[in-house]
Amino acid sequence: MSDENVEIVRDMSKRFAAGDRESWRQTFAEDAIWDTSATNSPQAGIYDGHAGIERFFIDWLGTWEDLVLETVDLIDAGDSVISVIRWIGRGKASGVTTEATMFGVYDIEDGRIVRYRQYETRDEALEAAGLSE
Repeated sequence: MSDENVEIVRDMSKRFAAGDRESWRQTFAEDAIWDTSATNSPQAGIYDGHAGIERFFIDWLGTWEDLVLETVDLIDAGDSVISVIRWIGRGKASGVTTEATMFGVYDIEDGRIVRYRQYETRDEALEAAGLSE
């Protein structure tokens, strides 16, 4: 099942990086949780369900121009998948180009993402998924 989970996240990430801002709903359970509360992001918080996740992305994506997302790594963690995503974008208000790496844990049940948790470091994501280096 874990290879299947990695493919679920890989496929969803490819579509999103290519600019598909709609089909993610097919991948996420309706009551999924999007949790960025462990980050320093201005949008840090816990977002509930499709409406909450959409609100997060409208807010986050709305601050950037020329945003490029690259999946650097997907790590099998059984019922979870750890993602390492590199992104670069220019702030709409500031014009400053920013580059960062995000570390996330996707929890998957019955072929759908039920929770996403974002962290500042790889070690935090590995620990959250029950793995450690």
